[in-house]
Amino acid sequence: MKKIISSFKNLTVSQLYDILKLRQDVFIIEQNCIYNDFDGYDSKATHLCFYDDNFLSAYSRIFAPGIKYHKEASIGRIIVSSDYRGGTLGKKLISESIDVCLKKYPNTEIKIEAQAALKNYYSKFGFKAVTEIYKVDGIDHLEMIFKTQ
Repeated sequence: MKKIISSFKNLTVSQLYDILKLRQDVFIIEQNCIYNDFDGYDSKATHLCFYDDNFLSAYSRIFAPGIKYHKEASIGRIIVSSDYRGGTLGKKLISESIDVCLKKYPNTEIKIEAQAALKNYYSKFGFKAVTEIYKVDGIDHLEMIFKTQ
């Protein structure tokens, strides 16, 4: 498994295509949720990609404090291709995403907007719910925080 950590401007065209295709395949097609994936934040993110040969198998995007949330760093668009679910890749993706945040933004809390169905999963990594459940594009979500201290 090859790991790539990249700014938006340093992504290759092929990598950007892979990212957008994976997000479309899972968040729009698989979850049957029509939403605007092009939210204007990709250019402000650090992109974490895991490739198995030439196939993008897992991805997340990471933000500095003040971009998605006022004071917290953020991890979003956390995704594992359906072919790679059920193993350890999801855990590796989340752990690596947290590590990138901690290295780039030490002593800063990390916030995610998680699908409510994954609350217990993210809790295993130290995230704690800080909001009630609310709808985003028809799917239950909640905000969760990872405290660094």
